Amino acid sequence: MIVNKAADREWTDTDYPDIQRSLFRNNDEGGRSSVVRFAAGTRFPRHAHVGSEEVLVLSGTVRIGGEELHPGDYLYTEPGEEHDVAAVTDAVIFVSSRKATPIVE
Repeated sequence: MIVNKAADREWTDTDYPDIQRSLFRNNDEGGRSSVVRFAAGTRFPRHAHVGSEEVLVLSGTVRIGGEELHPGDYLYTEPGEEHDVAAVTDAVIFVSSRKATPIVE
């Protein structure tokens, strides 16, 4: 069991101003699970992942790939699908990513 209590959470600055990440764990599949917080007006640039990604908005409002998302909203991206993340308000999102599984023939 892994427990990450909100009161004990440690935030790490990313390469982008006013965007911070708190890593929960690196997933067995090669991705990771974390929460990311954004100050209003910040933007994580357009990018794609090798594997799939799931996002759950915990607080605030974000726009991901053109879709405006609010607390409780969920988004799934397929491997290789491009998107950006823009914070409409201060926001916190949960992100879980997986690397693509090789096809075995």
